[in-house]
Amino acid sequence: MHLTIVSPFPPAITGIGQYGYHVTRALANSGSFSRVTVLAGAPNGTEHPNHLGSTELEYCWQPGQINARQTILARLKRLSPDLVWFNLGASIFGKSPWINVSGLVTPMIAQRTGVPTVVTLHELVELTDLRALDAPGGPFASWGARLLTGITTRADVICLTMRHYADWLATRGLDCAHIPIGAYHEPVLMDESGSDELLFFTTLAPFKGLELLLEAFHTLRSEYPQLRLTIAGTEHTRFPNYARELKARFDRMDGVQWLGQVREDDVMDLFRRAQIVVLPYTASTGSSSVLYQAATWGRAVVASDLREICALVEESGLHVEFFANGDVESLCRAVRALLNSPATRRAQAGHNYHCIQCTRPEKTSREYIKAFNRALEKRHSPKQIMVPRINTEPI
Repeated sequence: MHLTIVSPFPPAITGIGQYGYHVTRALANSGSFSRVTVLAGAPNGTEHPNHLGSTELEYCWQPGQINARQTILARLKRLSPDLVWFNLGASIFGKSPWINVSGLVTPMIAQRTGVPTVVTLHELVELTDLRALDAPGGPFASWGARLLTGITTRADVICLTMRHYADWLATRGLDCAHIPIGAYHEPVLMDESGSDELLFFTTLAPFKGLELLLEAFHTLRSEYPQLRLTIAGTEHTRFPNYARELKARFDRMDGVQWLGQVREDDVMDLFRRAQIVVLPYTASTGSSSVLYQAATWGRAVVASDLREICALVEESGLHVEFFANGDVESLCRAVRALLNSPATRRAQAGHNYHCIQCTRPEKTSREYIKAFNRALEKRHSPKQIMVPRINTEPI
């Protein structure tokens, strides 16, 4: 069974690229495939690895590339895989709406050529607050959001990382599977950091709430002189100058460390040093890999009470310390509640660590293989993929 995967990929650590990397690794480790090829996307000018164990990596496209669709389709024709999995986000192909739409049409065309096709959608922009996201298109933004839904759901099976997205698409008669982001690694309940450190780790965009967090940190720093804030992550495709401008405004603030892009091998240490992980988002387009990573490593979380985050927390059974969206003082209170109570931090971390056991990497791989088999059946393929048995008991 030859599986081909189309996804953003490290070395740049973005939410969707990091997810693609870890799910690819879990699928390759499942022993269910004779060959796994990744048609990987990464920014130009970065050093690309050429292998991931036995997995073949072809860095053949990049964000902003106008002919990414043609390049991917040509590679698929040459490879002639048994099945192709697309790992997609709403803006992975670039900041230009037209270039992005051109890239997002790729799965629909691939399916029409007859290859069994599975798509994972991390975002359903049609269901989000387009104004808060500063979505391009002005008065045509809502039409564009519906267009994205239409073209990205033309696949044999659509996988969603949030249950209520899967339920919404299922009402349209689409074959959907809910597969939570889950743990990227085997969970480890790490000892608490010895320092008061907050961690903000995501792509940098106005709707991620970093300015709100910096304002709250300024207040908290006067109460907790040893408090530190680590900011890690790459710039968002649609906001290429935002991170640089924000850093110029706040670079002299005491206690703030700007790390920029973080290598995959350094992510665990990033969480090891943190005491509290903060998700101050003012708008959201879907699930949060950072929330699951905090659970994986045993770190307490403060999060905005956005509808999407509340839904994610409820459906995953995780616990977080919520604050009112956009409210600086509410954010300060939530952080204080955890800073002042080690017992509360430990209780939250322990509960989330227990919950994340149900979505370990091998479980995620197994759910994808089941979705792949559904796509093969729909295409009347004589091939089926072995679904590995796993230990379902918590470690």
